[in-house]
Amino acid sequence: MGAMGISANSNKTKTSVLWRVFTSPWGKISIAVGVVALLIYFNRVDATVLVGVVHTWPWLLAALLLMLPTYVVVSLRFKLILGTQGIHASLSQAIRWTMIGSFFDLAMPSSCGGDLVKIGYLVKHVDAGQGTRAVLVVLFDRLMGMLGLFLLAFLAGVFGWQLLRDLPARNLVVGLTFLASLGTLLFLRLAGSRRLSQNSRIDRLLLRQRWGAQIKDLIASFNALRERPGYLFMALGLSVLNHMFWCASLLCIVKVVGASVAPLKGFVVFPLALFSNLFGVAGGFGVGTAGFDLLLSQFLAIGNGALIGLLFQTLSALARLAGLPFYLFSPPSGEEVGG
Repeated sequence: MGAMGISANSNKTKTSVLWRVFTSPWGKISIAVGVVALLIYFNRVDATVLVGVVHTWPWLLAALLLMLPTYVVVSLRFKLILGTQGIHASLSQAIRWTMIGSFFDLAMPSSCGGDLVKIGYLVKHVDAGQGTRAVLVVLFDRLMGMLGLFLLAFLAGVFGWQLLRDLPARNLVVGLTFLASLGTLLFLRLAGSRRLSQNSRIDRLLLRQRWGAQIKDLIASFNALRERPGYLFMALGLSVLNHMFWCASLLCIVKVVGASVAPLKGFVVFPLALFSNLFGVAGGFGVGTAGFDLLLSQFLAIGNGALIGLLFQTLSALARLAGLPFYLFSPPSGEEVGG
């Protein structure tokens, strides 16, 4: 027992030292230079792709500008979800954490890898004992984001049903997005049910296990989200709005390559391409590019979907660089006073 206590204290000390390095002025500069250097070395901002279409710069600029409001929208959603979990944060703090996380997406294995950094800042912000809930907030926020993708595709398919007659596999696409949306909502409903969160038999069973307290916190967090349906629906609305901006940006990129897509068709298919973008490196490179190529060719008859994917990922990488000043000029300790 004593050895375990010493080991735990040692791990906490190492984590504290690493965090101080991560948030110290020189540490920030070194890490920022490293992230940008990797971005350049691995050609994640592909200048040659941009040069090839520079004559369509108004559409490129429009695509980039449409990406920027998404960070404010998801920050509002993040603040809402924080509120459902009893964690107070100002909108400026939520924006700062969101922008820092988006910057570190560039150095992580997926386009949501920056969530780990976001969790670090949030854990430092909350009171002792709220660490598990802080982690869950970031996971809930990511879940709301993915649910918003499927909801947007489903709603666009429903409202534009008659206009999408020539969309290949229309029934399949709309049906799958409906099932994905419904499945996620049912999961939230069941995981957050009062019967589950207030069941004394389940409580006794969980308290016998070492990990029982964490599972109980998880159930309580789901219940807290479910008990505020207004907040939940506002978060879903913001998720849909967020992805509308991303899809509008993609419509501009389609114009860049000389193709044309009816907006409703784009709003059905683009969310699926965006979902595939979650699994690539540094914001979708690789797997995401292949996803764009496959989906756009199969459903929209666009032959250069890979180029659209590369342009989207390059512009979104530039947009994520907007998070660099938020990281460099955040409080040195990483701890902020709630506002």
